[in-house]
Amino acid sequence: MSIISDLNISPDKKLGQNFLVDKNIIGVEIREADVSDKDTVLEIGAGYGALTLELAKVAKKVIAVELDSELAEILQDRLTDQNITNVEIIQGDILKVEIPPFDKCVANIPYQISSKIVELLGRLGKYSVLIMQREFADRLVAKPGEKNYSRISVLAQYHFDSKFLRKVGRKCFFPAPKIDSAIIRLLPKKIKAKVSDEAFFFKFVRAAFIHKNQKLWKAISHSKREMELDKDVLKKMGHELSLADVRVRTMDIDQLAKSSEEMLVLVGK
Repeated sequence: MSIISDLNISPDKKLGQNFLVDKNIIGVEIREADVSDKDTVLEIGAGYGALTLELAKVAKKVIAVELDSELAEILQDRLTDQNITNVEIIQGDILKVEIPPFDKCVANIPYQISSKIVELLGRLGKYSVLIMQREFADRLVAKPGEKNYSRISVLAQYHFDSKFLRKVGRKCFFPAPKIDSAIIRLLPKKIKAKVSDEAFFFKFVRAAFIHKNQKLWKAISHSKREMELDKDVLKKMGHELSLADVRVRTMDIDQLAKSSEEMLVLVGK
């Protein structure tokens, strides 16, 4: 951890700062992303630049987004000292800043906003290789009927073909977190489930998965707040769905898409 000491960096617990310090894992992440000199790469949570500087060696350009203003200054100083000119630093919240065009995302994402980052990358339709909390990674790749299958599983698998690449141990970070991490690859899907209204689809999925162990009609009837309709109305609509008696946790994306389209018609009547 000498580089962190030399730079006089004190990780901020409130921001969930755990810096990746294992150079082998950094190398694995970049190789799995197949970064080339034709790629503009987005990095989320650049920190003091452990990954940034390595990306800069192989990418055409790196867009490094960092929330912590002090770390952003430290990173800029390091880039200047090493005469690295193909990195653009954006100091701010990744969920609020304007993101320039990019080809791939390679990042060790902040665990607190992992789901929002996956949603963002899904909307942008970008190939990504990410290090994230192991538990969250397991949820991304979970299949229907599995314990970890959840709303975020559906969201990720609607946008991407998600693949678990490898576990990343706690000792690869400083300070060491209390949980393990993992590297995940997200490959944008060329053909998605047939959904006419994505916003409604994700609203429907969110409502259904709050009660994922129940049958679909019952889960929907309990979702008054999410669906913004009266419980009795929802119960009636739920029974009219063709997959009404299927348990939510066993439904794949195509089944959920079909049910969402049926629900959209019922709501519009």
